[in-house]
Amino acid sequence: MAAAVISVVPLIGLNALLWLHIKANEDRQVEDAAEAIMSQVHGRLDSAMTALISLGVKDVRSCSQENRDHISQAAARAPFSQEIAIVDPEGEVRCSSVGRSRVLREISPQHDTLHPKVTMDVVDHGGDNGPTHIRLAWNYADGSSIRVVIPGSELIPPIIVGKLQSGFLTQLMLADGTLIAGRLSSQDISISESTPRVFEASRGSERYPLAIKISIPSTALLRTYQELFIYGNAGGAVMALFAVLLAWGVSRRIEGPEREIAEGIRKGQFIAYYQPVIDISNGNLLGCEALVRWRKADGTIISPAGFIALAEKSGQIYDITRSVMKRGREDLERVYEGRPELKLSFNLIAGHFASFDVINDVSTVFADSRIRMNQLVFEVTEREELPNIARARVVIARLQELGAQVALDDVGTGHGGLSYLLKLGVDQMKIDKMFVDAIGTDRYSTAIIDSLVRLASEMSMDLVAEGVETQEQVEYLRAKGVRAAQGYIFAPPLPAKAYAALAEAMCPLKQRGQASDAA
Repeated sequence: MAAAVISVVPLIGLNALLWLHIKANEDRQVEDAAEAIMSQVHGRLDSAMTALISLGVKDVRSCSQENRDHISQAAARAPFSQEIAIVDPEGEVRCSSVGRSRVLREISPQHDTLHPKVTMDVVDHGGDNGPTHIRLAWNYADGSSIRVVIPGSELIPPIIVGKLQSGFLTQLMLADGTLIAGRLSSQDISISESTPRVFEASRGSERYPLAIKISIPSTALLRTYQELFIYGNAGGAVMALFAVLLAWGVSRRIEGPEREIAEGIRKGQFIAYYQPVIDISNGNLLGCEALVRWRKADGTIISPAGFIALAEKSGQIYDITRSVMKRGREDLERVYEGRPELKLSFNLIAGHFASFDVINDVSTVFADSRIRMNQLVFEVTEREELPNIARARVVIARLQELGAQVALDDVGTGHGGLSYLLKLGVDQMKIDKMFVDAIGTDRYSTAIIDSLVRLASEMSMDLVAEGVETQEQVEYLRAKGVRAAQGYIFAPPLPAKAYAALAEAMCPLKQRGQASDAA
């Protein structure tokens, strides 16, 4: 009896541990698969959004031959789209990238996107119960629009290699629950409303009103793991038990937040998003500002508010800044080569100007880069007090000797005021979002903007307005002579691929070369 208990109890325990291992592993794999699929959906939608924005900023409304060419070029940059079309205020298609356009039926409300002029909804072809499509629309004030139509089935990749061992169902839907498309990872899977789902995971998009839902039917899970139970019970009980306990112990280990940041730096998890800077006098792209994000192992994107304060306090901000500069070089040097007019800005803290380490970092990262030194801008914020003005002035001069420019960020909100402008010798001033937000509502803030414009002109400095979000702000700044601006009215901070595509669309090498030849 005792022998039976001794032999059976470990097997029961082993099977229980195997199930716990499967549950922990499958949960993680489902989350990873949802993140991987959402990443591909983002990539395909980003190409369509970039193509749409490139047409919208060119004010493509008529069907002239030039605009038809623009539509054809945009369609080539958005390979997963089915159609790009100009639509009049009555909803009739004026011209389309595919010739004659089919009538679309709206099957969901319109949803806002991060771009204030672009909406998203779900449509199909006139009630034929066929496949559904996503429609992105750039909307003009007169009621006309430019639309990009993408089949829902084109957004879900056919297979995610290595993300899930068992078969699964993927569903793409709007944030309001409207189903766009679904795909089975294998035709061997049987799915019905009554099929039990063992594991499920949902992943919302931070850029679009979309969500991904992954679910694994119980039958698919059983088929995948039946051999694991057989071999585990037959000969691997001891090793399986040891491995599960070890994995469980590792997964339960809790690290401090500083150690977590250090691990994130070591694993290259600190990446850059790029917010475009636009010439509001002519609509051209001037460059971008690199903004750090923390992409954790599970794909979660953490904004700077979640880690910057601790990183600065612990001194890890310097390693993060180096990581962001290296990432900026890797992400953009192919695009920036041959486009010397584009600038790339990085944020520094007051501590960077207390030693010459930042000079060595910039020299090391960009010494043999295809991004030229004169394309770099380094921003020092006025919100933090510089510990040593004289040393800071020398560091700024050394950066300028390399060919880079230095900008004073958050002008008028912090410690330095006019003394920083007079003593530091910076090349640019950046108008803080606080003053831009007050345009049209606060006469004192607009008076400050007027003063900064005059001061920049008198000191021969470039001036950039941050946080521009309305057309009223754009018109006011343009009327005051401000040339450069950034903000959500133009674009949010973009992932590297999306910004690179935007730069290539707005600054085509071929057209610029032709213009130079003509001159």
